[in-house]
Amino acid sequence: MARDATARSGRGRNGDSAPYELDEVDERIIAALRQSGRIANRDLARIVDVNEATVRTRLRRLEESSSVRVVAMRDLTAMGFECLAAVGIQVKGRSAADVGHDLAQLEEVVTVNVSIGTHDVEIQVVAHDLADLDRLLTHVIAHVPGVEKLVPGLALKVLKYTPDWAPL
Repeated sequence: MARDATARSGRGRNGDSAPYELDEVDERIIAALRQSGRIANRDLARIVDVNEATVRTRLRRLEESSSVRVVAMRDLTAMGFECLAAVGIQVKGRSAADVGHDLAQLEEVVTVNVSIGTHDVEIQVVAHDLADLDRLLTHVIAHVPGVEKLVPGLALKVLKYTPDWAPL
């Protein structure tokens, strides 16, 4: 199971106006967490070359400022999902946001974006195999109220998939 440490400068949970600016020590902590989100503070301190109390303080500040969030990420291949497809959706009779909210409830749908352009909604889906993808597209997604047209694009070869990416 991959781990993700997502970082950003931003306002704290309590809404304070001053964003927390990341420094070099914070960046090294985040880099180590990206390698293993379950690393012990003692080991993290050794890697970052600071004492354990500093790591604890920094982690607390990063979490409280919503600058870092450590989460478990699913390894799609290990879970048996062999198909990845981007699907453009044209919507009719409902708002794109309402259709998007319905699609977001489906486990196989991993991203949902209300968009502007050729498609009203763009989603990314995973499936165990082509038969599963066919079932998902034709018997599930196509029957969501408001879905007018599906334009799927099957990924033949995934050249880059970076689940731990986040702007810093």
